[in-house]
Amino acid sequence: MDRIRNAVTRARHEREKTAPPAAPATAAAAAAPVMRSEPSEYSFAPAKCDFDNFGKHRIIANEQDPVLNAYRVLRTRVLQKMEANNWRTLAVVSPGSGAGKTVTAINLAIAIGSKTGSRATLIDLDFYRPSVARYLGLKEFPSVLDFFEGKRPLHEIALRPQLPDVLVLANERVTRRGAEHLTSPKADELIDTAVNKFASRVVVFDMSPLLGCDDTIAFLPKVDCVLLVAASGDTRVDELKEAKRVLGQTNILGTVLNKAPAAFMPNQYY
Repeated sequence: MDRIRNAVTRARHEREKTAPPAAPATAAAAAAPVMRSEPSEYSFAPAKCDFDNFGKHRIIANEQDPVLNAYRVLRTRVLQKMEANNWRTLAVVSPGSGAGKTVTAINLAIAIGSKTGSRATLIDLDFYRPSVARYLGLKEFPSVLDFFEGKRPLHEIALRPQLPDVLVLANERVTRRGAEHLTSPKADELIDTAVNKFASRVVVFDMSPLLGCDDTIAFLPKVDCVLLVAASGDTRVDELKEAKRVLGQTNILGTVLNKAPAAFMPNQYY
């Protein structure tokens, strides 16, 4: 087991041993918004990750991974710009499939959660090809669609995986009613709960490809900003131009060039 998992496990055990008993709630305390590492009103279900297959899916779980630094730089730049604009919700999008948006969303959430006091909530809203749970190796988990369909409250769907301060709302079911769900009052409740009640510094949404369906286009007016992911050698220029046109009224945080040859990475010495 690598050092990240060991550190996470030790920190969890220390919190459990040293955490003081919760004080009774008062009206004044309830009225004041307080950022907590674990909101007292919720107890999130733990979830085991399949760390052995993280490398297969390009998910970072080892501090020696040379790509880790790239995601730390991305995290810092994302947090700086979001903090400057008081933004809390970020949709990770790509023009088409295969650009690596899910890998980017997961690794960015892990990098954000690794920063002290910066909880990240990662939500899989790609209803055509949901992949977050598969990449993390999660098993027997509730679906975010259960919330949209009124079968479960949101706090029962949120999972606490074996990662730094990250919550995951996963999905494995495909639906063609995505745009309906994502423009419903449930979508507003999802955002409000993830930001405020789950005490998230950033809520990261893994979305369907922009040009493949209308799910993401329908949801974009509800989020603060987007991160556009393109794949070197795969994403075409005309796709990027069309994506830019579709995102015309949306705050674009930046563009990530994924799958870039190692020779293109700056500062190889570090």
